[in-house]
Amino acid sequence: MSNFNDLIDRTHFDYEENEAKARQLEQRILQVPGMEKSYLPKRKYGQNYKGDQLGVTAQSLIVKGDKPLAAFLNLDLNYWKEKAKAEEEREAYLTAFKEKTEALRQKNQEQKIERDKRNLWNATHNSVQRKF
Repeated sequence: MSNFNDLIDRTHFDYEENEAKARQLEQRILQVPGMEKSYLPKRKYGQNYKGDQLGVTAQSLIVKGDKPLAAFLNLDLNYWKEKAKAEEEREAYLTAFKEKTEALRQKNQEQKIERDKRNLWNATHNSVQRKF
């Protein structure tokens, strides 16, 4: 009978230990920027949250705000990496486009100055001396 009582006590101790870990996990999740308690599903006493139990909003906030926690919960870290990569590509495209636009503007400005010089020359000189 002593072994059975020890088993019960050990099971209860493990159960309480699991609840303490679950509360620590919940506190860590709630520390993620933008996270609210209402985003978390209800959990049974002594059970941890699992990544697939969390809603899309909670998963997204965790992946964005706490990557080690996201890895612990087995959440997909790839979404934000892909989004960041796409944003970097977009910024690079816009920068290159602005540089090309600026170069073209500069070239057009130089051509305008040359045209104005030619027009002024042609206006002040006779037809034999004209530049085209």
